[in-house]
Amino acid sequence: MQKIRIAFMCVAMVSASAFAQVSNSLSQAGGEYALNQTDPSVDMMDNLLIELYSTNPAWKFEEKDYSLYGYAETDTPKFSNEVYKERVEKLAGLSEMPYEYNDRAQSFINLYVNKRRTQMRNMLGLSQQYFPLFEQELDKRGMPIELKYLSVIESALNTNAVSKAGATGLWQFMYGTGKLYGLKIDTYVDERRDPVMATDAAFDYLQDLYKLYDDWFLAIAAYNCGPGNVNKALRKAGGGKQTFWDIYEYLPSETRGYVPAFIGASYAFQYHKEHNLKPAEFGYRYDMVDTIMITKKMKLSDLTVFLNMTEDEIAIYNPALKTKTIPGYPYPYPLRLPMKNVALFFANEENLYASLNSPVQKESNNTLVSTTTTSQSNTATNTTGVDIDPNEPVKITYSVKKGDNMGYISDWFDCTVTDIKKWNNLKSTKIIPGQKLKIEVPAGKKDQYAAINSMTLKEKQNLTGIAIVGQPEEKKEEPVVSYYTVRSGDTLWSISKKYPENTIEELRELNDLSKNETLKAGAKIKVVK
Repeated sequence: MQKIRIAFMCVAMVSASAFAQVSNSLSQAGGEYALNQTDPSVDMMDNLLIELYSTNPAWKFEEKDYSLYGYAETDTPKFSNEVYKERVEKLAGLSEMPYEYNDRAQSFINLYVNKRRTQMRNMLGLSQQYFPLFEQELDKRGMPIELKYLSVIESALNTNAVSKAGATGLWQFMYGTGKLYGLKIDTYVDERRDPVMATDAAFDYLQDLYKLYDDWFLAIAAYNCGPGNVNKALRKAGGGKQTFWDIYEYLPSETRGYVPAFIGASYAFQYHKEHNLKPAEFGYRYDMVDTIMITKKMKLSDLTVFLNMTEDEIAIYNPALKTKTIPGYPYPYPLRLPMKNVALFFANEENLYASLNSPVQKESNNTLVSTTTTSQSNTATNTTGVDIDPNEPVKITYSVKKGDNMGYISDWFDCTVTDIKKWNNLKSTKIIPGQKLKIEVPAGKKDQYAAINSMTLKEKQNLTGIAIVGQPEEKKEEPVVSYYTVRSGDTLWSISKKYPENTIEELRELNDLSKNETLKAGAKIKVVK
């Protein structure tokens, strides 16, 4: 099912990478490659790092005193091409990644370690915050640790990076792909910007791609341009077992620079000391945070006086927040804060909640819960005087309509695709009209959510403000699931001809049939009419 999921993505990811095209016009001087000054890759890299500062105003980099290391800040060591080649080959010997040295890789090595040294020092500083998170997850999954460098060429380690095509976050997820891999995206929250959530989703996607190609460079190329383009390039190159370099000329131009950029980033981070590159100081410590569960809707400005933090400083620890509002109701929101400020929050918790007077907030529970192991019980106290806690989750049933998809449904019911799959024990995101889905909602809003079941597609999309793209609502009678009694000689193909609304794959999916499973006369199977 993983392969089916990937095959139906058009262009699943669009990179905000700084490296759209590679300049093949290189000159040599003193044994060192010189990158063309007009290469668009350099301009894009600069734009990414300018955006990094503008979208994260609380980030402050401080240069170290380089005289302490025995050299001036401007000292740039020079090496021969043979040295670069030997180092890249050493990387290849220590990794599953099929590293290869060539002039295209060298152009990006030069970009990182020679031409953009200040930006490289800043990224080295940021990597100290994010790489431990990436490495832990990669190690747990048994994936190459070097995949952490993909975030460098995707976003320059900027959690708020957004490409012209709309790809967002450290791992540059497009909207549809983010929803497909369980990331919540709504008015207030975009988990593509969340380092933990997005990293987990990105590695899920990379694992799915590796299952298709059994080659990490082909997998990361597909991460950039989508598996459809990689498959097309493989066919043009003659089929069979091919490498990235075998299909290089058949790939989209923006993808040709993607793997060379990855090699360049890998080299720069592995050998930054040899190039006199030291990490810039960065005040944010991602490993020194704790999480509290906010159960009331509030603005960041409501918190500042009680936390002794600015709105920008709170936002930097919570990049998934799209606005200056925390959507703590009807579902609790996990807010990350430095540990010292978590303690300050609990010391001022009573005064904070006393200052909040929103009518919606009055309906919610007044209890805040820390998610650390040392926190108190996370059971909310019922203060409403009714038998059922309004935040208590209850199940309702939603009937899938024509035009629905998992991403839409998760938006309407303020949950994630992963939630829906878990509640309904589904292995894929495939749904069909007439299918019944169990959805968990707060008891206090049960009727409000239940009303969604009778709305038109346009009315449901108006709930989220997300336009319906390429699928106008049809005023036809909704298909329903019925049962067909299998006759002697029937096959899925013959049944799909009797009921054209069903394809063979849809019949297998609907009835949980394997590809080799045969139909038995007298058995009843589900069909859509």
